[in-house]
Amino acid sequence: MIQDLYFARPELLWALPPLALLGLVYVHLRARNKILALSRLLIFCLILAAAANPYFVQTQVVQSQKPSITVLDDKTGSMTVFDPDVAARVADLTGASLRTFSGDSTPLGDRILQHALPGSTILLVTDGYSNSGRSLEDALALARSSNSTVFALDIDPVKGDAGVEISGPNTAVLGGDYPFRVMVRSSLDYSGPLSVYADEKKIYSDQIQANGSASIKISHSFLETGNHILRAVIAPDMQPANDVYQKSIYVVPKPEVLLLTSSDSSLAQNLDDLYKLTAASELPPSLDSYKSIILDDIEYSSSLDRLEDYVREGGGLVVVGGKNSYDLGEYRNSTLERFLPVQSFPSRFEGGKTLIFVLDISFSLLSTLTKDGTTLLDYEKALAVELLQSPQFQDYNVGLVVFGTRAYNVIDPVPLSRSQNVLADRIATLAPTGTENSYLDSGLELARDMIQASGGEGEMIVLSDGNLQNYGDVVVRSKELIREMNITTRLIQVQAIPGATGSFPDIASSTGSEFTYFVYPDSLTTISTPLPEETRPPEKNITSYDLAVVNQNHYITTDLELNATITGFNDVTPKPGSLRLVALTDGKPVLTVWRYGLGRVASLTTDNGISWAGLLYRSPSSQLISSVVNWAVGDPRPQEDRVEGEDGWQNTPLQITIASNSRPSLPGANVEKIGDNRYTATFTPNSSGIYYIGDYGVAVNYPLEYRYIGYNPDLPSLIMANGGKVFTEEEAGRSLIAEASRVSQRMTEERVSRRDALLIIALLIFLLEIVSRKINDIRRQGRTKP
Repeated sequence: MIQDLYFARPELLWALPPLALLGLVYVHLRARNKILALSRLLIFCLILAAAANPYFVQTQVVQSQKPSITVLDDKTGSMTVFDPDVAARVADLTGASLRTFSGDSTPLGDRILQHALPGSTILLVTDGYSNSGRSLEDALALARSSNSTVFALDIDPVKGDAGVEISGPNTAVLGGDYPFRVMVRSSLDYSGPLSVYADEKKIYSDQIQANGSASIKISHSFLETGNHILRAVIAPDMQPANDVYQKSIYVVPKPEVLLLTSSDSSLAQNLDDLYKLTAASELPPSLDSYKSIILDDIEYSSSLDRLEDYVREGGGLVVVGGKNSYDLGEYRNSTLERFLPVQSFPSRFEGGKTLIFVLDISFSLLSTLTKDGTTLLDYEKALAVELLQSPQFQDYNVGLVVFGTRAYNVIDPVPLSRSQNVLADRIATLAPTGTENSYLDSGLELARDMIQASGGEGEMIVLSDGNLQNYGDVVVRSKELIREMNITTRLIQVQAIPGATGSFPDIASSTGSEFTYFVYPDSLTTISTPLPEETRPPEKNITSYDLAVVNQNHYITTDLELNATITGFNDVTPKPGSLRLVALTDGKPVLTVWRYGLGRVASLTTDNGISWAGLLYRSPSSQLISSVVNWAVGDPRPQEDRVEGEDGWQNTPLQITIASNSRPSLPGANVEKIGDNRYTATFTPNSSGIYYIGDYGVAVNYPLEYRYIGYNPDLPSLIMANGGKVFTEEEAGRSLIAEASRVSQRMTEERVSRRDALLIIALLIFLLEIVSRKINDIRRQGRTKP
């Protein structure tokens, strides 16, 4: 079999074996001229093979001499704060075609795919906020897969505009503390009044300063059940639509909560003010009236098995740890453990470590060449990819940060074991503009934030040429950050020639970091100074444990201010499908949740505040306890005739869930049945205001287009992660065409047919046969002449 040979119609080849077999039988038994018969058989086989159309696939590089460049100009409502003529100026400088789109929504992903032709280049002139159609991340990935490259222009607002928004749950408990946040976003610095009203009564008023954004946390208590309206107002400006925001709050009576406990603790005191609390030492005969049950350091007994049906049918359960629960309370392999989100044996979180690669993409790396013409940046990227293959990192979660003048989050920490190829590809496709400064401290700050958000142990590897001699303040700040993080930090200095100097040795000696240098073309296998082996730190006599939020996208932990330590905990292991929300710094879970049937279960593996977790029950950390119980309770209203819905946006589809014994009739809404006595109603509001379904109100505010203001800080990292670059206007005019020519190179596959070769061989055999017969005829005629 010939490698890489294919057939367009391979089914015809099945006729070759019987044809050859019949032909050979004929030659052997019937043919008088066996040579002639064999040649005819070979000709027929060649013609049949040619009919199957054999071909090879030939790969070649195609590069456009005149690259196709499209400047995609966003003229939607949110772009009024930017210079409206910048896209036209760039198009004139580069000779690119200019395409615009406008309106009160930004389908940026759809517009990218509309113009993403193979080998083409798109330059986005946009604020980077896509609020309709296909997501921006998906569109950039699809454009890249079609050999289209997307660049972006770095633009700054030139006009001032501000918008306001209220963030918080849509239900509140009567008389309870209802915390919410008011966010003010601005294109330029905003200084002005902020007023907040509850049912037209002013509950907050102050002058605020917003440099890009500001967030104010406010609390309020509602003293009547039913629907209430919060309204936030800022000073009128150029875009008045987003200067007012309304939020609808449905206030419900205090839900009944059962606390199973054997002591009076901080937990009981915190809950007594918030709920209609019943404290008992054992389960009552009927649990139907309770919206949630809390087990406070309760040892397992068979009487708790009844809770499985209670949870499965929609009840909430919170299990609080202590010296009589979980691993210390015989939960292991019990019926109770079956519906908890954790198992009562010690967890191991070797894979909980987070490693952040911090790569320098500044001008000095792009402009420095090695002896064979390789840029120092390419060498740095190759080393980073090689480091990803180190066995010691295979159980880590690895993230990637790059820095120049600014720092970019290229990818959040992901398990290296299943994402190594993705990380290597993101590193290999980094393509900076070559005009970046070396602000190492900005990269370290972003890495610090990523490690803190991960909630586990952290390590950091920084790769750079160490060329920071002209950045004294950056060096000082970088040292402070490394000392502040107090984690294992490896500084790797890449060099084009031996003996090159850099600032990394000084930073390493001042911070206790590990330092290694690589001189091109050294690799991990050739370097004379090996990377230090990972050493296990000596065990310490720990008296307290820091808590960290590991998932901020959950109802319980949103806007949570957690500033507490604990002195003890139950060592458990999360089950697959559960969510760790709060953990120790080594990754061991403290709060884990999941859904079981129709109910919600939360496992808090520290105690009620008597022995281990006193600080957790003090403000502001005590918000965690109320949030956990609120989540477990869910919506305390009766299931019948219940309406649920989030606040919406003008001209954006809004979905309402309705529990009803009959199909609801809502004019202008599309109603679908989603379960027993459950329906969804979807409609698109064309104006802002409060929409009522029965006595339940839903607030609809200004269009999504005006929610975010200014330039999206995540856009550069998205562009760079998909092989593009971010230009200033000056850089675009100077180097956009050259960059577009470079990236217009694409690999094409072309079929090269070999059918003609087979037909020519068959024809040559046939001609050879004719010539041979003619020669034989001439010889015979010559012998028969007198």
